Amino acid sequence: MSILNKLTNKFLSYIPDSKIRVEAEMRSEKSAKIPTAKLKHTNVMYDPQSHKDWLDAVAMATAEEPNLVYLAKLYENLLLDAHTRAVIETRIYRVIRSKFIIRKPDGDEMPEMTALFNRPWFEQFVWWAMMSKFTGIKVLELFELDDKLELAQITNIPMAHIQPHKFKIVYEQGSEEGFVYNKPPLDRFYIQIGNRYDLGILSELAPLIIGKKLSMGSWLDFIEKFGIPPVWIVTDNKTTKRLEELFEMAKNMMSNMFGVINTGEEIKLGQTPSTDTYKVFDEFIKRANSEIAKRILGQDGTTTNKDSKGTYGSLKVMQEVANDRHESDKLFVQNVINKQLLPKLAQLSSVYSALAGLEFDWDESEQLDNAEYLDRVVKLTQAGFSIDPEAVAERTGIPITGIATQTDTPPADGSKKKSQ
Repeated sequence: MSILNKLTNKFLSYIPDSKIRVEAEMRSEKSAKIPTAKLKHTNVMYDPQSHKDWLDAVAMATAEEPNLVYLAKLYENLLLDAHTRAVIETRIYRVIRSKFIIRKPDGDEMPEMTALFNRPWFEQFVWWAMMSKFTGIKVLELFELDDKLELAQITNIPMAHIQPHKFKIVYEQGSEEGFVYNKPPLDRFYIQIGNRYDLGILSELAPLIIGKKLSMGSWLDFIEKFGIPPVWIVTDNKTTKRLEELFEMAKNMMSNMFGVINTGEEIKLGQTPSTDTYKVFDEFIKRANSEIAKRILGQDGTTTNKDSKGTYGSLKVMQEVANDRHESDKLFVQNVINKQLLPKLAQLSSVYSALAGLEFDWDESEQLDNAEYLDRVVKLTQAGFSIDPEAVAERTGIPITGIATQTDTPPADGSKKKSQ
């Protein structure tokens, strides 16, 4: 940029309407230099994982110089399990859907700042912050801004590209070429959640999930081998040509279910296993799902309810156990936002500069539907309290033009009440 352009931009920066435009132009020049743009992504290979793969991945991830490549591959495979994914998302989405506010230290709310977080990128941030509880260390990149200088998206750095002991992101898995993300000038664009030995809950559940996958695979093998009755063809013609013809016919019968045979030849169908052999697999899968839910949610009554036996009271206790984890998750995310995200945003763009000194908090106020809200308004009015009609009209959408004066309702017969 020439000296003339620099002076022009500096002059324009003093003009309020031009300040955002100038900063946006400067950011557009930097956007082409996103450090992680050089990351070389590899194909995802969902190879079957074994108990030994889990042992090796954990050992390498907890070494003096952690290598997360194999752990990342293991987790990609484990998260294909539908039940595991579902119970993890149950905890994450409860936090994402919780209402929040931005406020001053004295408690005053800042609605205009709260509105800045009602964006897709913030949902991404909460998602990845919560995922760190299950998959371990996360490094998030806050770099790309839109035309309004608001954060456009959150980028999660793939685990296999992180060297946590060096606070380094490498361009290619297993290589050493990369950059350090916790030192200037790049440190303001990155947030690390968790430490280098934090492997997450999935490291503990891996043997159970691997065993469940093995059981499902064995069940499929069982169906393939014994799900269709075997076919025998009995013949007294022992010529090679005829035997080859019957062999081909038997193979075709697996899909066509008919054949042409000669006199003296017979087709016989075997019997499929009559016992409930499938229960060996099914019961193990149910037990595995139950144990996974207990580890992640603290109970399994709200996930496998049709298989659970208990009273309403016992299921309510289970729900309260899940609520305890929800409150803990909210506190965890709140601390990450206040200690790391807000300071980073204040440095990222002038749009967020006012966040300095503010706090993120969860909105615990009770949310009522319109019917409940109006019912309470009526009760408070009857109790003698004065209600702001404008607030009621704004909350319910019902136009209020004034307050009606109360009058005595005449008796149904139209006669006047006699004085005592």
